Amino acid sequence: MVENRFLEGKVALITGAGGGFGREMAKLFAEKGADLVINDINMDGLEETREIILKDHKVDILLAKADISNSDEVNGMAKQVSEKFDNIFLLVNNAGIDGGLYPSLKAKEQMYNKVMDINVKGSWNVTKAFFKQMKRQKQFEPIRGKIINIASCAGTDSGINPFVGVYSASKAALIAFTKLWALELGASNITVNAISPGVFLTPIYNNDPKLIRSFLDTRGVKLPIDRIGESKEVANIALFFASHAADYITGTNLVIDGGMTISVNKL
Repeated sequence: MVENRFLEGKVALITGAGGGFGREMAKLFAEKGADLVINDINMDGLEETREIILKDHKVDILLAKADISNSDEVNGMAKQVSEKFDNIFLLVNNAGIDGGLYPSLKAKEQMYNKVMDINVKGSWNVTKAFFKQMKRQKQFEPIRGKIINIASCAGTDSGINPFVGVYSASKAALIAFTKLWALELGASNITVNAISPGVFLTPIYNNDPKLIRSFLDTRGVKLPIDRIGESKEVANIALFFASHAADYITGTNLVIDGGMTISVNKL
């Protein structure tokens, strides 16, 4: 059991928090006492996330509209954050796009660039902008900060869906960065871990369970845990990584997919 309000006095920055996993993580972190920086390019989504949270929790929330693929906008967000808060204990690189259903060699260059810019470079931009702040946070010893990357089981096994090849490659790159950053930042007492979800009811699937079921049926996949995942279940894993229970875990990629990966590998 994660202790109550263990994030009080700590700030969590979550990219892509205008809905989906990002919103659920923001809600759960606020429940545990964290103040929040919520980022998205969708300001309406951010405002809705803030309204939902403030109905139940008294926390400070900074709305940070920025395109994470643009380093100037990310640096502007970092300046905005430093003017309001004195720490960033949690950084969740959650923002991402799927880029549509195309085999990798049939994808258009423009879409390839957009997927890589957001899913890979964007997470790199944000991490680069905030890791130095984390390194200075000796008040939180033994762990000065935690970075959580939201990857995908498509990044661990590209055979899950060969029609999202560029997306799979981008998430595989994010998993690789997770391990690299864990090595680079470990001496500064910063942990870096990744979560790789399977199929969940989120905006990336248009919040449509029929669409998800159609995808699973097309691939001939029967989930061992025969239901579609809920966003809060990914948020719960993020909360675990944020807790003291995970202080000695770094460089890990945790797959949460209801057994989809092992089902695909049986085909």
